[in-house]
Amino acid sequence: MSQWKQIQQLEMRLLEQVDYLYDDNFPMDIRQVLAGWIESQDWDSAVNDESMASVMFTNLQTQLEKVRLQEQNFLQRHNMKIIQQQLQERLTEAETRISHLKDTSELLQAADGREVSGSMLCGNCFQDLELQ
Repeated sequence: MSQWKQIQQLEMRLLEQVDYLYDDNFPMDIRQVLAGWIESQDWDSAVNDESMASVMFTNLQTQLEKVRLQEQNFLQRHNMKIIQQQLQERLTEAETRISHLKDTSELLQAADGREVSGSMLCGNCFQDLELQ
């Protein structure tokens, strides 16, 4: 049984905690429709590898598009399209922020004549970014 199906069988007080975990940054709708695919991915690899994270995001978008195109309910299809657009906008914003952090790192390197690690500037950028 998938984790998502197990979660849905929890008692109400625990389901309220699950509800708290999902917001506009990653809507529960996506978790619901892509449960099997999401659970089969190696998300730990993407945490520390920017290129792997990018590939996985692209794959997530592709999977969501497949589900959206197969959806018979017009309203659900419409909502999935909006979610896809919002996710893409957030990714673009995150990439811009990371680019600025890299530019800042290069500027500091040039000014100080020493190498400054990007991780020193942003820590874990992907987890710390507040995507709105």
